[in-house]
Amino acid sequence: MARKPKKGLPPWMATFADLSTLLLTFFVLLLTFANLDLQKFHDMLGSVQKAFGVQFKIRGQYQPTKPIVSANALKAQAQGSSSLTSFNRPSAVQTSSMEARAAAEAAAQAREVSKLINQAGLGQSVAVSSGPNGVRMRVKGKLLFQPGQAKVKPDARRLLAAVAKVMRKFNFYLTVEGHTDSTPISTPQFPSNWELSSARAAAVLRYLLTLGVPASKVSAVGYASNYPIAPNDTPEGREKNRRVEFVFTKKPLRSRVE
Repeated sequence: MARKPKKGLPPWMATFADLSTLLLTFFVLLLTFANLDLQKFHDMLGSVQKAFGVQFKIRGQYQPTKPIVSANALKAQAQGSSSLTSFNRPSAVQTSSMEARAAAEAAAQAREVSKLINQAGLGQSVAVSSGPNGVRMRVKGKLLFQPGQAKVKPDARRLLAAVAKVMRKFNFYLTVEGHTDSTPISTPQFPSNWELSSARAAAVLRYLLTLGVPASKVSAVGYASNYPIAPNDTPEGREKNRRVEFVFTKKPLRSRVE
């Protein structure tokens, strides 16, 4: 129903006033939509409803939705994530290359260790091998100890002097490993092969300390008969299993759990 023009005003001015009010309301709505603030939009809508006397609500089409992402965009995002992961973590090729370089370096160090052992005249009793993690020197037990004993023999001092020279030259970390065969032992001093293997490793370590090897660079461990390198059912095999191994590494072997 059209508004009656006020007295004293021409009809066209009353129509212009109504048009101005509608345009103002229209631009207010446009400004609200541009801000995309739903809370303010609903507040304003409530005010408009009260002003025009609206008594019911109809669910409109203006509802917030998640942006639609195409399959290509998802694929590109996944590739980007994969590239970032590859950048932060070495690839299989990079890891293999690093291991190859480490193995080559360890092989060169193993040759130097063998040379020092041969100069000491002990090449026949010592086996030297290498891998990506370092150098391992395996020594027959009879070269270092009497059967069932853990006191270093005087004849072993040349070998241990060569080990100390290796430590000074390469600045290695060293783990001394004691190993026995599977023949049980039970004496007041060594109730089992665990005590015997540990005591032998510790005796070697203590002697190396007297030669100037830093205590922070060495450790000792006894493995009893848990890591045989030959069958224990023959005298020859048992003799091979009774041994001391020197493990040279660039990093300490102590495991971290933090």
